Amino acid sequence: GIPQGTLIRRHRIPLPPPNEDEYYNVEHFNVGKEITLYGRTFKLTNCNQFTANFLRKLGVQVNLPEDTPSDPYSGYRQQLDDSMQPLRPYERYDTLKQFLENDGKVLRFYCYWDDSDAMFGDSREMVMNYFLADDTIEIRETISPNSGRDAAPKFLNRSRLPKNAPTPLTQPGEITDRTVLNVFGPTGHGGRYILDSLKTGAGHLDFYHDSDLTIGSVVNVWGRKMVICDCDEFTREYYRSK
Repeated sequence: GIPQGTLIRRHRIPLPPPNEDEYYNVEHFNVGKEITLYGRTFKLTNCNQFTANFLRKLGVQVNLPEDTPSDPYSGYRQQLDDSMQPLRPYERYDTLKQFLENDGKVLRFYCYWDDSDAMFGDSREMVMNYFLADDTIEIRETISPNSGRDAAPKFLNRSRLPKNAPTPLTQPGEITDRTVLNVFGPTGHGGRYILDSLKTGAGHLDFYHDSDLTIGSVVNVWGRKMVICDCDEFTREYYRSK
């Protein structure tokens, strides 16, 4: 098999013979050089920015990065995988990358809900939190002291917010991620089915994303119109960088 994991643990490594009484130091490392560690020769093709700055401070001229040789067998296997058409084209929803990149990042908007048309209604201030890790929204009401209102923990629990809510009730199985294209034979007794990769007739719900939330926009929160007035500094920097 292919050696994996930690090939060499952290310790001082001696130079190859006939200089085995000396050890590797920072002067032996540079882009483009080859180093021999216990009989195995490694070529340094690139380094990160911190390493490059550290070597320059020591007076070392860092060489230009070099291309890593491609593996012909890995390319051949990738071509085989791309050319395969599975009989049951299951889709994979990879949300781990979005979670790892945006965990703990929350966009905070300040908005209000004008409920003055209702009896004893008035304008109510809200704080809308948009979680970038999973595209969910949470809304909390800002209740001032002696306002006469009970302090509720949340106005809207953290969840994905559909744009066209409230939606009518649907039958079980009407909205699904996968649709069946054809069915052969009795169900459960040797029957065969083919999943439709085009999702013909599948139901679709449109949810709010970070691109839909801007200052001055109106957000439909299950029939209640929330007007976004402001946001915090982190949210401003997020949209500037995006």
